Amino acid sequence: GPRCSMNHGWTEHKSPDGRTYYYHKERGVSAWEKPPEMMNAAQLSAAAISTSAWKEYTAASGKKYYFNSATRTTQWSMPPELKAAADAAAALAAATAAKAAE
Repeated sequence: GPRCSMNHGWTEHKSPDGRTYYYHKERGVSAWEKPPEMMNAAQLSAAAISTSAWKEYTAASGKKYYFNSATRTTQWSMPPELKAAADAAAALAAATAAKAAE
């Protein structure tokens, strides 16, 4: 059955073949991908990284560099959007570890 929909309107369901999908009753829409409103901070930052045009690579020297597939730009410094996502994930991981240590 549907799980708690909180206040975002989305509910999680299982299709007849066992796949998870999400349904928004008010909008009358369903989605296979988890809606951003249902994601926690770690999932949101992972989604931000995966949908970002920036990707991290490692040069032959072992140094990391960043390439933007949209603008065809390469740079050595981490782009702000990846840094923000990484910081959010790190903060969440630290908070989770602190909670586990209690």
